[in-house]
Amino acid sequence: MSTAAARRLAQARRRGATLKKEETPMLATAAPPEFRRSAPETDIIRTPDQRLRVFVSSTLQEMAAERQAVREAVTRLRLVPVMFELGARPHSPRQVYRSYLAQSQVFVGVYGQSYGWVAPGEERSGLEDEYQLSAGMPQLIYVKSPAPDRAPRLAQMLARIRDDGGVSYQLFTDAAELQRLVENDLALLLSERFEMTRPRDDAVAAEPLASALPAPATPLIDRKRETAAVQDLVTRQGARLITFSGPGGVGKSRLAVAAAGRLCARFADGVRFVDLAPVPSADLVAAVLAARLGLSTSGGRLRSDLVSYLESRHILLLLDNFEQVADAAPLVADLLAAAPGLVVLVTSRTVLRLRGEHEVSVAPLAVPPAGAGRDPAALRSYASVSLFAERARAAVPGFHLTSENAPAVAEICRRLDGLPLAIELAAAKVRLLPPQALLARLDDGLGVLAGGPRDLPERQRTLRSTLDWSFGQLSPAERALFARLGVFAGTFGLPAVEAVCRPGADIVDTLSSLVDSSLVRSEPHGDEPRFGLLETVRKYALERLRDSGEWNEVQERHAAYFLALSEPAESELRGAGQLAWLDRLETRHDNLAAALSWLVDTGQLGSAVRLIWATWRFWWLRGHADELGRYTEKILAGSDRLPPYQRAQALAQAGFSLFAGGRQARARSLFEQSLPLYRQAGDTLGAAPVAAALGHLLASRQDARASALLEDTLARLQKAGSGQLAGRQQVLRLLDLALVNNFLGQIELSEGDHDRAAQLFADGRAAAGSAADRFAILVSLYDLALTREAQGDLPGAAGLLREGLSVAAEAGDQPSAAYYLEALADVAGRQDDPERAVGLLSAADALLRAKGSGWLHAYVPRAPHGHAALAALRSRVGDAAFERARARGRVLDGMRVLTAARRGHQVPGAPPG
Repeated sequence: MSTAAARRLAQARRRGATLKKEETPMLATAAPPEFRRSAPETDIIRTPDQRLRVFVSSTLQEMAAERQAVREAVTRLRLVPVMFELGARPHSPRQVYRSYLAQSQVFVGVYGQSYGWVAPGEERSGLEDEYQLSAGMPQLIYVKSPAPDRAPRLAQMLARIRDDGGVSYQLFTDAAELQRLVENDLALLLSERFEMTRPRDDAVAAEPLASALPAPATPLIDRKRETAAVQDLVTRQGARLITFSGPGGVGKSRLAVAAAGRLCARFADGVRFVDLAPVPSADLVAAVLAARLGLSTSGGRLRSDLVSYLESRHILLLLDNFEQVADAAPLVADLLAAAPGLVVLVTSRTVLRLRGEHEVSVAPLAVPPAGAGRDPAALRSYASVSLFAERARAAVPGFHLTSENAPAVAEICRRLDGLPLAIELAAAKVRLLPPQALLARLDDGLGVLAGGPRDLPERQRTLRSTLDWSFGQLSPAERALFARLGVFAGTFGLPAVEAVCRPGADIVDTLSSLVDSSLVRSEPHGDEPRFGLLETVRKYALERLRDSGEWNEVQERHAAYFLALSEPAESELRGAGQLAWLDRLETRHDNLAAALSWLVDTGQLGSAVRLIWATWRFWWLRGHADELGRYTEKILAGSDRLPPYQRAQALAQAGFSLFAGGRQARARSLFEQSLPLYRQAGDTLGAAPVAAALGHLLASRQDARASALLEDTLARLQKAGSGQLAGRQQVLRLLDLALVNNFLGQIELSEGDHDRAAQLFADGRAAAGSAADRFAILVSLYDLALTREAQGDLPGAAGLLREGLSVAAEAGDQPSAAYYLEALADVAGRQDDPERAVGLLSAADALLRAKGSGWLHAYVPRAPHGHAALAALRSRVGDAAFERARARGRVLDGMRVLTAARRGHQVPGAPPG
């Protein structure tokens, strides 16, 4: 992409960002010109303190005494009052109070008789705008009474607030009474929040209450009653499964996120958000859940790891877009049965039909009746009209409802049945067409609802027709690009668009137009711009792609692009380059899965095998091994059609997936079929990892063939090294050497030949270090430490284990870190420090419960662990000391362990070295 093109896109994105900032109306009081100077877009307007902040909203002059009373009440509780004052700060009033609100935790609204000032071009005062923007935080509302001259608009606003069951609404007569009310209410609020969030005595790991909920870019319109109802279901009625049902585009996800935000503080272990839109089948849901929960797991351990993680937690799980994986409903039922502290929110077009399920049917926004009149204020009381006006003003900062355009806006909302997505798509067109012209176009495009099947709900067909109309407004180049973008799963970058979509020289301008039309979302991702489509919009784009006749061609380019992208360069096989490569593939995980699925489903098994060999480290080290195993099984089913060499690869890939999942007998059979095919092809490097894994499996059964096979493989690798191998081949050879030496060393260690084992492990460590491959390094350091321990060199063993712990920390591999902690615990026990051993074993158990069983267990003999090891330690230290040490270890969270290791500090509970 040229520099000029990139600059045009950046300018377009900045224009969009600037328009969004103009959504907030002016403050209710005027400010001197020097106060209204615009601040740079990158400025952060800081509140006076970073303690708990209480934002106080009121008019300034009328409520001066009351503002002072609230300030004193807040200050007496050692909280920070955040109060707008006139001054000479170089920001507009709107920027100031919006930034102050964003940094506050509690909203206090104090109202008398004045509605406040409505700035030119705006439709509501800053007073009302502050209340609207405070949605999602605790709201304490105080209304002065009597107020005989209360402004009509303030009276209307207060009536809406009073009818909202989710806020505290109280009357007061004077400033002294107000101060008492505020002080008491804040104290009670803090007490309730503290009670909800205090740590549990039996906490397995100290996890943050903050969660990965998506941050909405715009305020939620007219859904407070629904969020309050969901809150009541959970907190008062004890509901544990709530399904938000409704047609596509009705706002199920947005409402569920808002409800989860209100409930989050009540869950000691927070809330987790899982988007199931990119998941192609129900049998992958468990693997996706494990990955989103941060577990590294595989094969037959998948469900047990999920249960182990959830069973002792008080956690809220939000599963978004469940309809396409509806057959996974039994998994949800199983998790709810196993984990009493789990509450699940689901968004789906259909209910799950499980016992104990509570359905929340999400209705469209309220729309005006036909002939509702021309009064902008009256029409804006309908949520659909309010949403249209908000989004139209985001597109055109000067837009506001008037008596001339309000009837057309009302009719547009009515014709679109109040569907939020349809309204947002229509409102974005205001930059091109005024509402009256927009209504005429909409009439023409939606006169006949022929876009959807007859058995779909009426509103769903309306949404399809809205998308038809929006698509029809695009230029030919925009239509072509939009349809081709449907091939992307998850987010995508500009290089991918250029390679896959090939729309011509105007790609940046065309993509910018699609972003402006709200059909494509721009998503910040560091310095790299990334984009995405709402799932409803993506499905529509895929339909258009099928209609275009380019389906196969674009899918092939997508698969080819991500196949080429995934293959690591030599520098990405080593050290820091490997971490960067893993991060790069994680960002593109959904597209990698889509490419692999396309290759498998279309019978291109050779290319699928190539993609798996290029990326196996990613799938394993980032916790996606089970997902990969499903693809390897499909490839295996058709492997008879492959040439011998690719069949050898397919057999090996399936074998390794089974190997990590604990299904050793079948893995051994596949390796035994694969190895002769590699040998026939004369591929020493390809055969080596298969022979190493087969030898390891034979050794686990005390099969005498194991040593001979591994010795033969070692000799072949050493001979291969006598020639001049290319850099990439040399890295693979070193990795194989490390594994073979370690597997041979494990046999010698089990037979008591410690010196021979130590030499083999040292050779393995040297090879792994030369390759700078974390996979092999973690195996080598662990094995070498076990030998040092067997030789009686406990300080040496501890040093190697801490080194391995640091490697695991750098890679973010918490399950492997847990196995190192188990080994450190064994060393501590042998050093006559059983209390430290208890703490380390407890910390390891907490990590494995939190992050899954990982992969290292398949490659190394584990140190003593589990209930037997703890029982032996209890008998050594006594019950009281054991419980103290166990409590310390159980609250030792994984990030603290890994951070200490990464910085070179002594690991808490580890023996000094």
